[in-house]
Amino acid sequence: MFSLFSFGKSQSHQPTAAIARAMTTDGLPPGMDPATLSVLQQNGSYSGRKVSYFRVFDPVRVSERSVKVNEYADLDTHPELVLGSGHVEQNGAVVLTRQDRAGAAGAFARSEAVRADHGDDERYVFPDDKVT
Repeated sequence: MFSLFSFGKSQSHQPTAAIARAMTTDGLPPGMDPATLSVLQQNGSYSGRKVSYFRVFDPVRVSERSVKVNEYADLDTHPELVLGSGHVEQNGAVVLTRQDRAGAAGAFARSEAVRADHGDDERYVFPDDKVT
């Protein structure tokens, strides 16, 4: 997969069939063709297993923004350009990392509870205290 002389760094390349399939299943933005995308990979470990981390990006968007992307870490400061990321297990399984594409607007709204409606909550919040 990597040259002996790559030292864990990689040149960008087209997504493998497995990564393209995972990205298509996960839902690329409308009109995106996985064949037009690029991937950067970096060796690493996940839960003690050797894996290859990847980031998928659109090289056209990168060039429009005048961003230099040569290595995996180059996208650290530009997460908005990453269309998908994850890792590839040694057996070839692709695991996508979920991204918050909806932003904070998709989060549930929180509101304060009315304590009068929950008179017995102290026995759950403070189970070691004796409530009389």
